[in-house]
Amino acid sequence: MNADVSSPREVPRNPVPGPHNWQADASAQTLPCLLDQPGALLTSSGRAAILLGLESLALAPGQRVLVPSYHCPTMVSPVLTLGHELGFYPIDADGRPSLAWLEQQAPADTRVLCVAHFFGLPLDLRDLRAWCQRRGVLMLEDCAHAMFGQGAGGAVGALGDVAIASLPKFFAAQDGGLLLVRQPARPVAALQAVGWKSQLKASLDAVEISARYGRLGHWGLWARPLLALKGLLRGRRPVAPSSAPQPAQFDPASDYARIDVKLCHRAPTRAATRAALQTSRGRVIARRQQHYRAMAQALAHQAGMRPLFPALSEHSAPYVFPLWVDDPDPAYQALRTLGVPVSRWDWLWPGVPDLAGDQGKIWSRHVLQLHCHQDMSDEDRNWVINALLTYRKS
Repeated sequence: MNADVSSPREVPRNPVPGPHNWQADASAQTLPCLLDQPGALLTSSGRAAILLGLESLALAPGQRVLVPSYHCPTMVSPVLTLGHELGFYPIDADGRPSLAWLEQQAPADTRVLCVAHFFGLPLDLRDLRAWCQRRGVLMLEDCAHAMFGQGAGGAVGALGDVAIASLPKFFAAQDGGLLLVRQPARPVAALQAVGWKSQLKASLDAVEISARYGRLGHWGLWARPLLALKGLLRGRRPVAPSSAPQPAQFDPASDYARIDVKLCHRAPTRAATRAALQTSRGRVIARRQQHYRAMAQALAHQAGMRPLFPALSEHSAPYVFPLWVDDPDPAYQALRTLGVPVSRWDWLWPGVPDLAGDQGKIWSRHVLQLHCHQDMSDEDRNWVINALLTYRKS
C-alpha cells in the first residue's frame, strides 16, 4: 500500500460511465434495491424526488417537516420552496433520530419526519415508524445514500410513506433520482419529457467522462469525433473540479440550494435511466464493500482519526466511508487540495439549533465522507488511505 502521495492524483469522485458497467456478474452478491420497488418513479434528481414526494402528501398550510440536524442543504430547500414550516431534530451516535427528543419535544404541528440512512448504512426504523403512526406523522425515508440494502427493520425504503433516492451516487449517471410514494393524497403529475438537446448533452457528457478515465475500450475510436465536436461547440476545455477553499458560510440563496421547480417536474435523461437500469449491480455492491472494509482496517487505531462505523454489514452497499477526524478543518482542505475524493456536510442550513445530546452538528464538522464507489481502483483506494496516513504524520 505504498502509493506515492507527493503529488495530486485524479481519482474519480463518482461512478464512471462506460461499457464495464454492463458486464455480467451473476456470481456476485445481490441486495434489495429501490429500483425494484413497485411504483418506483425515476425523477430528474434526488432533490426533485423530495419536492415531488412532499407535493404528493398534500400538506396543509402551517404543517411542519422535521429534518435531521445533520443534513445536506438539498434536503431542506424543497421543504422551504413549497412553503412548509421547517424544523430540526437531533440524531444519536448511531445516526438514528433521537426518539426520546421526538417523544418529548417534537412540535405539535409536525406532519412529516424525514429520516436518512446516512452513508448508505441501513437503519432499523421500526420504532420511528411506530412513533409516526402514534402521532399521525408521515415518514419521508431519505435513501439518497442507500440505493441498496436492508437492516433489521427490512429493506431500505420499505417503511416510509415516501422514499427517495439519488441515481448518480450509485450509478454512472449525471442526473436522476427516484421517488416512491405509498397511498399518495395527491397523484404525482406526469413528468415532462427531456428535450433532444439535453438528451444529447447528457450522452456526450457520459462519453467524455468515460474517455477521461479510459473506460471507453474499443468504443474510443468512434467517440473521438463526437468529443472533438463537443469541444468545438463548447469553445473551451472542461474545467477540473476546484480544490479552492469553500466559503466559510453557507448561502441559502446560492445555486447549490436553489430549487428549479420546473426542472423538478421533468423526467431524467435517457442516459441516466439507462445507467440505472442496465448496470450490473453485483459489482457495485462488492466493490463498495471492499473499499469500505479496506479503509476501516487501514484507518483504525490511528492517532487523531477513527472510522465512525468500523463494521460494515454484508447487507449494505455504502455510499461513502465516514471518518472522524479530531482536527478536521486543516485536514479537509489539505486532502481536497491533494485531490482526495472527500466531502463534508459542514454547510448546515442557517438556524439549526443546539440540541442536547445531538451528534448532528458535531458530525458536520468532524466527519469526513471518503468516496468509496465501484470505479475507484485498488490503487486509487490505497492512494487515498496513504494520503490520510501521510497527513496524520505530518
